Amino acid sequence: MRLSKRRRTTIADMNMTPMIDIVFLLLIFFMTVSQVSEANKVRLELPKLEGEEELKPATITINVDAEEKIIVTGRTLELAELISLVSAELQRVGDDPSRVNVVIRADRNGKSGPVNRIVSALGRMQIKRVKIRVHKER
Repeated sequence: MRLSKRRRTTIADMNMTPMIDIVFLLLIFFMTVSQVSEANKVRLELPKLEGEEELKPATITINVDAEEKIIVTGRTLELAELISLVSAELQRVGDDPSRVNVVIRADRNGKSGPVNRIVSALGRMQIKRVKIRVHKER
């Protein structure tokens, strides 16, 4: 009977040289990128016009309850009053519709008619940044 020879297994050595090379390459890359980004961060004090003020974007939150009432900052408004309020905010930001953000929160038990009228009125005013807030159930 012939016995099989046992094969000796060799333990594979892990060569660390390629990993060290990659770490050094990453280090050089990040050092170079950080130097390039620092070059773009030159501190300048820009001149200002006399009386110039920073115009902050306006955010208007409109609530529509189940009885189709339009509520803004705790006040119940008609659609015409809402339009005049949005027009005033539009003038405050320099008549730039892209600087007016509108968030509409509508009651889920209410009808969609008031929301549609509000969105179409905002569209006539060229306000495109309109978001309808929803609640995600868990």
